[in-house]
Amino acid sequence: MLDKIIIDNEKVHNKIANKYNSRHIEIYNDIEQSRINNVISKLLELINKNNDKIEVLDYWSWTWNLTKFFLQNNCNVTSIDISDESLNFLQKLFLKYKKKLTVKKFDWYDIPFKDLSFDVVATYSVLHHIPDYMKAISDMIRVIKKWWYLYIDHESNINHWNPSNNLLKYRKLYDSLYHKVKSIVFTWEIFEFSFWKWVFIRKFINPRYVVEGDIHVWKDDFIDWEKIINYLEDNWFEIVENVDYLQYHPYVSVDIYEKFKNNVSDTKYIIARKK
Repeated sequence: MLDKIIIDNEKVHNKIANKYNSRHIEIYNDIEQSRINNVISKLLELINKNNDKIEVLDYWSWTWNLTKFFLQNNCNVTSIDISDESLNFLQKLFLKYKKKLTVKKFDWYDIPFKDLSFDVVATYSVLHHIPDYMKAISDMIRVIKKWWYLYIDHESNINHWNPSNNLLKYRKLYDSLYHKVKSIVFTWEIFEFSFWKWVFIRKFINPRYVVEGDIHVWKDDFIDWEKIINYLEDNWFEIVENVDYLQYHPYVSVDIYEKFKNNVSDTKYIIARKK
């Protein structure tokens, strides 16, 4: 069953590699991209080493995101993913960084590198695609050098599952039928077989079915941040940053987002250092 989940995940991301960014406007927008850049800049400031000597592993790199900002900061980046097409897209996009970028396909079971290989291991919006995400974290920390860093970003925090009234008000601004229809028309999803397959399966077979293979995105099955943090601390990691933030959505004006983000959060990132 677990193998099938990963295989299906690989297939769908091979199909949508060239469309992935346009389908995820909650990620590929100026506000979120600026936030990621700021976090990575903060992480690199913690490291007492010239950027061109820093070895970074981008775990399940998708079509770019973290890889982009580490490359722009002159780090050496190894991007691994289960999707050949995502990696091909990544290579073409960052051709000018070809001397700094290595791409490698893998399956989620084992990172194909020796212990203590990297200064930084980073992953973004990935854990909820992995059946046994704790096993994945175990393998991530295996390849981090002593005194170096793990960066995990963009997974829902506890507030997402127990929203305050203010968070519910914020969601209503973008999570509407109108915006959903607008999104699938804008991205042409409505004209694709995969969309109507999703509609049929959700309606008649599995109400939890998600085209891109999301797993831990329901209230009774979610990414348990407390479990992750306890596991890291039990394995000689110090939590350097533990930050809750509000995910920006482009259907909301920046002014309104700025107003809400000071009062509510629904997403988390952590930076941890290996002792």
